[in-house]
Amino acid sequence: MAYKAFPAPTSSGNTVFEGDVLNGYTTPDGKKVSLQFFSNDRGYTAANYIVHAEGAKALRKELQDLLDANTAKTGVFSAESTQKSFRLARELDGAPLILFCNGNDKLRGRSFHRGDAETMKKIGAEFDLVLKTLDDVMAGKGPGSEA
Repeated sequence: MAYKAFPAPTSSGNTVFEGDVLNGYTTPDGKKVSLQFFSNDRGYTAANYIVHAEGAKALRKELQDLLDANTAKTGVFSAESTQKSFRLARELDGAPLILFCNGNDKLRGRSFHRGDAETMKKIGAEFDLVLKTLDDVMAGKGPGSEA
């Protein structure tokens, strides 16, 4: 599915975004952002992070730092991100990478995304689209705005 952002149908003023991996919403001021990382592994689950716009940017950096340091590794390994929001692992030699997303919402706490280094890059690219959406919404240029 192509990434899209649109005004929430509830007339809340929030903006909803949907992609292949990341879904969620933001308030117009960016003070509440819900980021849901959906799993492509082990069923339909989502790790949910409830943050503010700056927290979303910090999560993106934390994820990128983890991926930069580990996606080229071969063999069995496990590495956690600095704040333990993510973990990247390979459980068997030659097996795909597994990204563990450890959300901060206790009701929807963890999901898994499996793939190669290119798959992990696509997650980062989609996260960048989310951050652009957040910036646009807070600047009053989000979907449905008159500006």
